[in-house]
Amino acid sequence: MTDATTALRRLGVTGTDTGIGKTVVSSALAARARQLGLRVAAMKPVESGIDDRAVAAGSAPLSDAERLRAACGNVDELSRIRPYVLAEPLAPMVAAHRAGVSFDMGRLDAARNALESERDLLLVEGAGGLLVPITRELSYAGLFARWECELVIVAGNRLGVLNHALLTVQAAEQAGLRVSAVVLTTMNRDEPSVSEATNYEVLQQLLPGHAVYEFPYVEQLDRVDALATAAHAAGLDRLLSPRA
Repeated sequence: MTDATTALRRLGVTGTDTGIGKTVVSSALAARARQLGLRVAAMKPVESGIDDRAVAAGSAPLSDAERLRAACGNVDELSRIRPYVLAEPLAPMVAAHRAGVSFDMGRLDAARNALESERDLLLVEGAGGLLVPITRELSYAGLFARWECELVIVAGNRLGVLNHALLTVQAAEQAGLRVSAVVLTTMNRDEPSVSEATNYEVLQQLLPGHAVYEFPYVEQLDRVDALATAAHAAGLDRLLSPRA
């Protein structure tokens, strides 16, 4: 357990695209952090593509926010983990406009502050990629900068990831964000293609000043212990260290 004088860290988790494993990596980091004795919370400030009524009734699959909550030990209110829920699976700016919703930054800040109470680590998961708009004026890059998050870039190991990862690192650095890691996720159990077999080594060569990790495929995503094991196997303990 960290002592009371240890400064809280914020890790912002973004992706090179949608559907490449941000929630899996975020949940794995949270689960492993708990195993290491860290007091951790996680947040998905805006979750779209979710009918909140259906989730509340238990008739829908686990949402990203619910997975994050479980990985953190089911101790925080869902309304703090995801202050805004939007039904249509669109960028937050678009889904909010179509639903007649206006985002209140004070509400987001208040939820973040509540989650951080007596915690060592806060994980903030974005939606899609780094420049996905929350409002016309604010992207996730801006939100991560506002909250002084170190950045974890999740990149799906498939053809095209080299370009996507390099573009995301470049955009992050231009926004003044510190990139703590690029995590290359294994998308399936199939025999890797030539691209999939070489992407990790090539990213290490192309990003010599950054930590690049290879995250294994996880079969049972609802098993918190399996996620923690995957994070450990990928070497993400180094990312969770205060010295990272």
